[in-house]
Amino acid sequence: MKMAYNFVMEREMKKLVAAVTFWCASALSHAALISSSTDPALGGGVVINFDGMPTSNATSYTIGDVTFATPRGVLTIEPYADGDINGFGSGQTLNTVYTFGPSAFSIAFANPVSAFGMGWGGANPNWRVTLYDALNNLLESVVFVGSNAGASISEFYGAAHAGISRVELTAFPGKPAYGYDWVAIDDFIYVSANDHQVPEPGSLALIALAIVGLGAACRRPQ
Repeated sequence: MKMAYNFVMEREMKKLVAAVTFWCASALSHAALISSSTDPALGGGVVINFDGMPTSNATSYTIGDVTFATPRGVLTIEPYADGDINGFGSGQTLNTVYTFGPSAFSIAFANPVSAFGMGWGGANPNWRVTLYDALNNLLESVVFVGSNAGASISEFYGAAHAGISRVELTAFPGKPAYGYDWVAIDDFIYVSANDHQVPEPGSLALIALAIVGLGAACRRPQ
């Protein structure tokens, strides 16, 4: 009777370990696209609205713990198209109107974040958004859909993933010859990784080992 009981316990423990392993891999390897400023992943985040900053052009702007930069041309802080479109933004915005094709800019964080998002206005093509960690390892890529693909001229986009340190944004993914696009961002939100921690791989491994150990104890002769 004990042998049958231990066999059932061992089988169930194996199922549990497999489920935990699958969940760990999923949690650590996939970015979630954010499409609303009320997404729970952005809860308690810091907001950069660019208001109060003078109209100016620069290759990079560092505001608090965030640096916005472009490799071609300059970024511009100014009112969005001399007025809101579909209620986009308020006051000053950051835009790529004076960049060169293929239009691109980056967002770097002084400390890793778990999520970010922004008002996204004026984009015509899709933009590829690639996430990197502090060691420059690729985490994931998502797409911010442009109006050419059916999105509104004003959207809210972002992404959530553990350990984001840098984000590269490029227009016309896969079609660099298409070149230039103009986009404006406002009400940029980011959340410190310390505020929404995802268990590290080592911690997840310890959980799995604990489960395996429990299974071994169940199999021990009584």
